[in-house]
Amino acid sequence: MATKLLGPPRPNLSIKQAAVKGGKSYNRGFFRRWFDQTSWLLGCETAGSLFCFPCLLFNPVGTTAARCSWTTTGVTDMHHLAEKGKRHKASKIHMDSCLKFSTFGRVNIAEELDSSYRLAVRSHNEEVGRNQHLLNRIIDCVKFCGVFELALRGKDESKGSKNAGIFRGLLDLVASLDGV
Repeated sequence: MATKLLGPPRPNLSIKQAAVKGGKSYNRGFFRRWFDQTSWLLGCETAGSLFCFPCLLFNPVGTTAARCSWTTTGVTDMHHLAEKGKRHKASKIHMDSCLKFSTFGRVNIAEELDSSYRLAVRSHNEEVGRNQHLLNRIIDCVKFCGVFELALRGKDESKGSKNAGIFRGLLDLVASLDGV
């Protein structure tokens, strides 16, 4: 956790390369402002290389993901550093490592709310069970009326009606027997 809080080491690197292009010679070098532009970039004075901080932390040596130059030898070629950085940033390995890094040390909300979640699921399941029971009773009443070819509606199905029909009367009877 302290490693995450401290962040990637960013020493004053002196990576310089002489290059010749089109008959002109010039020097390429590492600029410290690149650390500010790329949050995942870290430098190593000993190796004189640039590495990916999240990939180093979450891709142990020996894994397939650890076989890239951003985690093994480091990047020292300044010629195509911008393209290499963009390509690495878009890689699945890097994105997975960044996700692990960003969630590292955080409390898992699902685990913290586990008891509340289980209680809510249990309550929901009980309600579903009650609703299934009621629907089964209603379906049984419809089947009963269908077998004896009885009408499902009466003349007046309002709540206080004295002649609500056979189906409504049957539902009331089943409800009183079930205690629903």
